[in-house]
Amino acid sequence: MRTHALFVAVVVLLWSGCSHWPGPEHRDVTLAGVESLIQTHCQLPEEDNESLTDLKTAMADQQITLLSMQSRLDKMAQRPVSQVPPPAPAPGCLPAPANSRADSKLVVGATEWVFLSPPGKYLSARVDTGAETSSISATNIVRFERDGKRWVSFDLDTGNADNDIHLEVPLERNVLIRQASFDDVDRRPVVVFDVKLGSLHLPTEFTLADRSRMSYPVLLGRSFLKDMAVVDVSQEFIHPKSKKR
Repeated sequence: MRTHALFVAVVVLLWSGCSHWPGPEHRDVTLAGVESLIQTHCQLPEEDNESLTDLKTAMADQQITLLSMQSRLDKMAQRPVSQVPPPAPAPGCLPAPANSRADSKLVVGATEWVFLSPPGKYLSARVDTGAETSSISATNIVRFERDGKRWVSFDLDTGNADNDIHLEVPLERNVLIRQASFDDVDRRPVVVFDVKLGSLHLPTEFTLADRSRMSYPVLLGRSFLKDMAVVDVSQEFIHPKSKKR
């Protein structure tokens, strides 16, 4: 071991560029002096020793924490599922009240009576969760301008050809609709009606389209139902026509 240390010291001194070996300052070097020199150069600075000590302490604390968690998991694994407590809510989060928004949503059937304004009448509507936008049956659709604003006129299909109603309302926008069975794209106008269904009373966008071949002149889509109602397809006309409007 002493021979090996001496050999390392000699190699270090040669690499340092000492071309005049041995010089006067090297002639009195002893084996003990070489070992002292090696210990001086290999000793870590005091601050590095402190950092290493802190790291060892932190690792020991982590090991204790992991052992504690493993012990708790082992105890929970031995308990019946019914006795395992539910997870605690995240900090800052309050548990949902028993009467949440989902419990208070309006239940509607597969078909319902809806009151539209304009024209201020009840029409039968099919509830369709597969459609994003609601639509209403209209014919003789004509776009025009009034006082610099876009309007649209049309004959509203009420389900009875003798009771069709002519309306002129502001045009909100136009949408492009591609029919599933056709390659053509249909540019349809969009208008807004106030819709009342049960306890719901909302302004709702409708696309105008000829639905005369359909059983119901009005189709209610997800844009009306979202966050407001749930559909029970086993029922129809849950909400009758109201006498007070």
